[in-house]
Amino acid sequence: MKKTLTTLAVTALTFCSYAESDKYLDNFYGPEIQLFGTADTSQQLGNDLKQRLTAPEYFKNAYKREHHQAFSHDFSDKKVGDLSIVYTPSKAKSASQFGFMTNLWGLYSKLDESFSIKIHLKTEHLADTQRNWKVQIIDSKGNTAKSLLKEVNTKGEWKEFILPLKDFNKSKDFDLTTIKLCMFQAPKFANKARIKFDFARFDNGEKVIGISDKTITQIRAEQKVTKQVRINRAFEASAKKAHHPMVSAFAMLYLNKDLTKANKLVRESLIGWGKTNPWGLWETQVICRTYLLYSNRCGKFKGRLEAETEKLLLKTLWDRTALKNDIHWARQSTWWMDGSENHDLSAKANNLVSSRIFMNEPEYKDKIYPDYGFGGGYHYGRSGYYGKGIDAESRHGGGRADLSDGKKYTAKDHYIAWTKFLKEYFRERAKHGFFMERHSYTYSKHTMNMVDLIYAYGGDEKLSDLVGDFMTLYWADWVQAGAAGITGGPKTRFHKLAVGSNCNRGMLEFLLGGPANTGIWNYWNNINDYELPEVVQLMALDREGMKNFVYQSRGIGEEVGTQPRPLGLERTTAINPNSRFLKYVYVTPLYTLGTQMDHPQAIHSHLSKAGRWHGMTVTADNNAKIVPVSFPTEADFRGKTDPVSLEVMNRSLQSKNTLIVQRSRGYTAIHPDWYPQYKQRTEMGVYLGKSWDEKIEQDGWIFLRKGDVYAAVKVVLRDKNFEDEKKKKKTKGTQVLFHGPKDDPTVKMLDKPYSWIRNDEYIKFNDRFSPVIIQAGDKKQFVSFSNFMKKVSQSNCQLYKTVVPTFNILTFTPPDEAAPEMEFNAANTAIPMLDGKAINYEYPMTFESPYIKSKYGSGIIDIQYDGKKLELDFNESFWNKLF
Repeated sequence: MKKTLTTLAVTALTFCSYAESDKYLDNFYGPEIQLFGTADTSQQLGNDLKQRLTAPEYFKNAYKREHHQAFSHDFSDKKVGDLSIVYTPSKAKSASQFGFMTNLWGLYSKLDESFSIKIHLKTEHLADTQRNWKVQIIDSKGNTAKSLLKEVNTKGEWKEFILPLKDFNKSKDFDLTTIKLCMFQAPKFANKARIKFDFARFDNGEKVIGISDKTITQIRAEQKVTKQVRINRAFEASAKKAHHPMVSAFAMLYLNKDLTKANKLVRESLIGWGKTNPWGLWETQVICRTYLLYSNRCGKFKGRLEAETEKLLLKTLWDRTALKNDIHWARQSTWWMDGSENHDLSAKANNLVSSRIFMNEPEYKDKIYPDYGFGGGYHYGRSGYYGKGIDAESRHGGGRADLSDGKKYTAKDHYIAWTKFLKEYFRERAKHGFFMERHSYTYSKHTMNMVDLIYAYGGDEKLSDLVGDFMTLYWADWVQAGAAGITGGPKTRFHKLAVGSNCNRGMLEFLLGGPANTGIWNYWNNINDYELPEVVQLMALDREGMKNFVYQSRGIGEEVGTQPRPLGLERTTAINPNSRFLKYVYVTPLYTLGTQMDHPQAIHSHLSKAGRWHGMTVTADNNAKIVPVSFPTEADFRGKTDPVSLEVMNRSLQSKNTLIVQRSRGYTAIHPDWYPQYKQRTEMGVYLGKSWDEKIEQDGWIFLRKGDVYAAVKVVLRDKNFEDEKKKKKTKGTQVLFHGPKDDPTVKMLDKPYSWIRNDEYIKFNDRFSPVIIQAGDKKQFVSFSNFMKKVSQSNCQLYKTVVPTFNILTFTPPDEAAPEMEFNAANTAIPMLDGKAINYEYPMTFESPYIKSKYGSGIIDIQYDGKKLELDFNESFWNKLF
């Protein structure tokens, strides 16, 4: 069942002609912009390519590095695909040449003089002296061919340019089959000059070979043929310098280079890794991977580990897992999670894979595990209190349960138990929604690390195939609201960063043909045999084609609410799979707006309420966001007062382009015994940042524009002074302290119930319980920014009285056509309404967009886009039929 990847050498490719229906797609936002660069007269564009593709910081800050400031994306103005590449010469400093490489990996196509270089250009603010550009193409050995690009002043209109290869003046040894790059040279540009590139390709009328925009056929072919080169280049860099010596050692072992040094680094890294910090997310899994790849007995690449190294690896692995690997915990619910979600899956994945290793090792296969049966959380922090007469020093962690059956179990017994457990684990997550730590900028990479560990090294074919389908489901969900590497929609455990990116972005880039990232948390992603299905790739690369849509899905995280908690769960979170959480995101090619709406009576876990992110993203700029945040006013239990925090629970209501968020006035949560039930005093506000092109305060709204994307923010608060004056005149008798029966039904809203703080990147509310309305839109919908401002200002927004002043009901009818009235009770935790209909938090679909659908609990997921279809079935009966 498992797919086998055939690694091909990077050689010249000949692509067939494509059907007219085969779209041309941008080769993802990252790899495409990496093609473009500048150089002075003594350099070529590709001189720094190796550094650009292997430097870890490239992935974090690709477009802030000096030699890339001159290039950016434009998602609004393009001819083909999702984007164009914009060159701003004034940001290129001393560069006199600019242009693009034909590929990043030495993959050349068999060309002849029948081909032309074709490209769409749009130039702005060019002088007459810049009408003609010198053009130079260079082959892989540095030989040149020259020509002239004429009449490039397009005066702000897109124009296609054709450069026939037969017309180039070629040097003697110039090789048409290895054209490496294309460079342009022109007289110095004005400061305002801008040049946009789109759809660069080789074309002879019958065959088209894309450079910037390609068909999915070409993209997938190149992914396969370049995979090994991309892996090797990344590991060659990390072999020289990495975040941790163990990563360097792993790279050397993979490359089969400097093995003596690599073994020494492994042994040195293992010092102190034994019984200390058994819950570390890095150590156990890298021991498992290293052993299963390079050991002499069972390694995929045998003979690269020395006997001394192997012996130490096994001893360290046993010391780290023997207590945590309790067979009785493998017989409990897959919805019981120890510590945090990523730590929990780490423990269970490592229990499976370490058991597999030990059951095949002569010195370990007959060893008996302790199997105390105390419950979850072995060694997760200090032992704590376990009841009268129990010695905490000898308890070894865990809970107060007595699950042991007194029998003796070996590694093989444990492996069988964990294999069964993890099959159910992934079936259940697919049926009910995943993960709690959704799109966390920190923890997502840990979770996917463990998913991969099970997929690649679990040793059971059925489990591996099941997890492979789960990975496909994960990425299909990811790309619904992920564009340009920016994930929209609700997120959990985002903690202090309103602007942070999803840490799995680099993993997806690699799957789509981009550079490999061999940092400490990503090195493993490159070397499994998983391939992203075509239908998921199409969704990732054709955001424009997906248009605007709503994506709703069920979330997990609600506690079962049993009190007292069952014995053994003292350090564990007990999740109710039928959690009443509805994730909602409105997705467009240019922006997203999203939230998670929670049932007011949901019993939260310590994770479901942690670092909750709601708000708006803009595809063109990761910093152009709108995110409700809090500002701590006192030190937390660590004694620290962070300047900004997302550790606050909000209530929310969303309908397409409109989101209402308010700090919750109350909620219920159940925590493991080690997690503090602590509520920090905070003020509330919104992050707006400084990346917007326009920011206008008008009619009680803050209006924002980024390119063709529009947004508006309104903080809602009763105008106390105005209403107090009215009350003096109208309210008498027993109702003098409250609203009288004949008072007006609505109150006047304060025009500016907030203040600007922190270099005007944030607003802080006058009242921490003020609801805030976030309205999104774009040029296509509203024609102009001024019209958007007008329509939003004219929208019906009312604040109704209840009994007690300042406790009101907000209604808002968005400016969208046929938009429902949104009713949001800001006085208490009532369920919000859309046109009088209550929100259904027990949504009948686990996943639902036009492209991914699954009836709740069914385990059957239908994924389809652009005529491609894929059905995933996570039911046990389906998998039993296959094997």
